[in-house]
Formats: sequence, structure tokens, C-alpha cells
Amino acid sequence: MNVQIETAVKRARGYWFVDGFIEIAAGVLFIVLAVFTLSSGMYTSQMTFSSWFVSVTGKIAILKLVSFLIVFLLLWWLKDRFTYPRTGRVRGKITGMQILVLIKNLILFLLLPIAGLLIASLLATSTGSVLSSMPVWFPAGLGLLWGILLMLAGEWMGLRRFRWLAVLIFLGGVGTGIWQLAMGLPGIPANIQPNVLQSPVLESIKRALTSLITILLIAGVLLIFSGAWTFMRYRKENPEPYVEDV
Repeated sequence: MNVQIETAVKRARGYWFVDGFIEIAAGVLFIVLAVFTLSSGMYTSQMTFSSWFVSVTGKIAILKLVSFLIVFLLLWWLKDRFTYPRTGRVRGKITGMQILVLIKNLILFLLLPIAGLLIASLLATSTGSVLSSMPVWFPAGLGLLWGILLMLAGEWMGLRRFRWLAVLIFLGGVGTGIWQLAMGLPGIPANIQPNVLQSPVLESIKRALTSLITILLIAGVLLIFSGAWTFMRYRKENPEPYVEDV
């Protein structure tokens, strides 16, 4: 009996993912972020590193905020017109505060792993070692943290495909790190001068951005594939909206 109750609770928790829309939207968002980073995230010698970093992170933050709002409104519209007429509604009225909390959690999902990896690396090794190995540890660590979050979410909601996504994204991050390691690490000089981006440092940053773009594309494609497969299965099981017998 307890197992049946737990299964029912997990199924209710995962109901928002029953149609695959969220995974498709998340995958598209990851790919948009990857393309945006590729098109505007490369450093040029015409500006200082600090101004370049602030500019890029600011643009990415604005893009995330706008994209999250668009995705949330689109998902709300799709579910009201496609999902809920077929299998019902398992939520109450959404308030403005709940929307803000959701946006905050989505932003933290992307920012906290990056900040945590950077802080841990700075505490564990020297600055030169961190910069030199960043193209390797950054995608591997990001894939690990995203994989852990997906694995926990899959267990909490009883979604087996989330566990597969966790494993595949982790392997994608590790594979990206191995690819960068096979290319050789840039040698970072000991005397790193502030506001002067030396060639090895610039190379390491460019390759780290390449690693970030790669893991974003891998995660995006996997999420879209998972969402599309879930949607097709849901559409097959629920071809028409539910109509009560009169």
C-alpha cells in the first residue's frame, strides 16, 4: 500500500512533464544560449577583460530572463489548450509570486553550478592551474552537477527518462573535457597581470567557452529528443480531448 501511495505521489509531482513540452522548451533554450554565446561571447582585444566579462554576462542574464518569461507563457498556453483538456489539471491558480520563484529557480539552476565549480577550483588549486585546466574541468563539472540535479528530480518525480538524461549529459560533459584534454592544455605564466589578457589565458578562456557551448548543445539536443519522444507517446495515448458522457 505504501508503495502504491508513493508511486501516486511521484506521478502527481511529474505531471507537468507528462507531455514533453517542458523538455522541448528547455532544450531550445539551451541551444539559444549556446548560439548566443558563440556569436557574442568571444573576447576581442579592443576592450579590457573586465568590461568584456561584464558585457557578456549581462547580455546572457537579460537573454535568460526574457527567454524564461516567453517559455513560461508559451508552456502555460500549450497546457491550457492541449494537455489539460486531455488529462485534466493538477494545479491551482498560479500567482505572480509563484512565477517569480520559478524564474529564480531556473536562473539558479544555470548559475549556481558555474559559481560553485569556480569557487571550488580556486580553493583547491592556484589561479594558473585553474585557468589552464578550465576547458577540461568546466564542462565535466557542469555535466556532473546538471546530471545530479536531473537524477534527483527523476527520483523525486518517478521519471525514469530523467535518469537517462542525467547519465547522458554527464557523459557529454566528461567527453567534452576529454576532448579538450586531448588537445593539450595551454601553459599559463605565473605572473598574470590584472587587466592584461595574455595569449595563453585568452586561449584557455576561448576553449572554456567552446566547452560551454558544446555541453549546452549536447544537453539541448538530448532534452529536445526526450521531450519529442514523450510528446509523441502522450499524443498517441491521448489523441482527443476528454469529453464527459452526457
